[in-house]
Amino acid sequence: MDKNAQTPKSQRIFGEIIYIVAIIVAISALFAPVFIMLNPSANALNPNVVFTAIFDGQSPDEIWGYSPEGEFLGWINALQNFSFADSWAMMVIVVGCAFGLFGLLPAVFYQAFKEKDRFCAVIGLVIITLICLSAIGILDIAG
Repeated sequence: MDKNAQTPKSQRIFGEIIYIVAIIVAISALFAPVFIMLNPSANALNPNVVFTAIFDGQSPDEIWGYSPEGEFLGWINALQNFSFADSWAMMVIVVGCAFGLFGLLPAVFYQAFKEKDRFCAVIGLVIITLICLSAIGILDIAG
């Protein structure tokens, strides 16, 4: 092992951004349920109704029937109802699931234009594409 070997700067950029985003998401995820439970009626879906339905053994379709639209709200609805605490919680989940994207974007640009590592940049672009397709619901490996 070479003691003088350095980690490429693109990888350090990726790691630092992932670290910061992960900390922010983790802290936000701690406080989101508190804000949801402080004022249950000021949410798109009242948590008291949801918990009652879950403990009564209702199906997911029946539970989502209590939402304003009568079906699964989706993360796009969170953007439309940003004043609700549960919308903030949903956005924290989306950012937490796709946070690799935030680190990959600058790392890929650095790889392509500064380090001239085209192969790794292309692989990074493929991963970015997969993350984006998954986030908008086009790519679904769960079935």
